[in-house]
Amino acid sequence: MNNMARYFKSINKKSVQIDVFHGWDIKLKQWFVDVKMSGFIGGNIKQLFKSEESYNSFLKKFLG
Repeated sequence: MNNMARYFKSINKKSVQIDVFHGWDIKLKQWFVDVKMSGFIGGNIKQLFKSEESYNSFLKKFLG
């Protein structure tokens, strides 16, 4: 496993702006994906992954 920095990607899905933060959380020692929909009030959706494989699989499906 490499020491991965946090990454950011902004995407449009069906006219909704989505900001995606993802990477390796050093404190929790888990992979994460944190999603925020621009223009919507409310919290972010955060998903933690115990393996790099499941993290990469989710990113591939989600980001396309």
